[in-house]
Amino acid sequence: MGQAHALRLSRGDWSFEQGTVEARLTFFKGELPLLAPDGLDDAALQAAALRHVASSVEVRAAGAPCELARSASHPVEEDGVRLDLRWRCPGAAPRWRVALPFLAELSPGHTHLARVNAGGHTVERVARGSAPGFEVVATPSVLSEAGRFFRLGMEHIFTGWDHLAFLLGLLLLGGSLSRLAGIVSSFTLAHSVTLGLAALGVVTIPSSIVEPAIAASVVAVAAENLWALRPGGDASARVAEAVRRRWRLTFCFGLVHGFGFASALQELALPRAALAAGLVSFNLGVETGQLLVILAAVPLLRLVRRRAVARVPATLSWALAGLGVLWLGERIVGLT
Repeated sequence: MGQAHALRLSRGDWSFEQGTVEARLTFFKGELPLLAPDGLDDAALQAAALRHVASSVEVRAAGAPCELARSASHPVEEDGVRLDLRWRCPGAAPRWRVALPFLAELSPGHTHLARVNAGGHTVERVARGSAPGFEVVATPSVLSEAGRFFRLGMEHIFTGWDHLAFLLGLLLLGGSLSRLAGIVSSFTLAHSVTLGLAALGVVTIPSSIVEPAIAASVVAVAAENLWALRPGGDASARVAEAVRRRWRLTFCFGLVHGFGFASALQELALPRAALAAGLVSFNLGVETGQLLVILAAVPLLRLVRRRAVARVPATLSWALAGLGVLWLGERIVGLT
């Protein structure tokens, strides 16, 4: 994983047993200054940041607080640091609640990926500053796990600005419902194929290629819009032709976006048995989020065109092109 992503990611290996909870939390050192006072040297800063993390984490067993019994830090490869924690919990409890308030103090969008072992089962949990905690049960139901991956898929769409920009670009030229359905279907089919292949480990493409390619897809669809909308000639015929053959461009870049969707599942490092069910639920969440975006955007864009605001699609396409170029430059610099 590139450094640009490491700055917004921490990992945790959590073990929940009757009376004891253990955690091994791994951070990128570059984010630790956000958790400590200014003016400290490197060693003191790291120690202060880790003390802050250890003291802020709260674990509860069946509603009763657990007591922190051990805290130790160790350096790890690739400029990281690991914090080992252990809590003693009262009584026997099949359910635990973990609060990680320090996540709100880290980089915007920081994600904590927790690999949880409880009751002989291994599951995955995700926490962020907006939802800084998670719950664990000794025997999670299949339905609850499917629902969690479904929500993760929807969240990946609603917080993935590059994916949203690409979808908006696809809709700016309009078209009949059947044309738009074909465009969206080609995108769905393509990213579903690569999402499955990548998440199952059949095909692996590094993020240093995938992330810039996703940014390039935004530039490409915006450029196609602007070429069809250029002054002179029969603009309506050009737009109709662009919409007619758009499914091809959409399919090609849908393959790329699928690898981007898969990164969320690959980072969880799920066992293959859990990944199959998680993959289906996650993909359904992606599709639902995508459908909600389209249902909201299409009527609004049609209203704009009905009011004869002809320059709006071109203006938005220029904005998307600029945004895509900015993302492309940032990712080429940040991922090399």
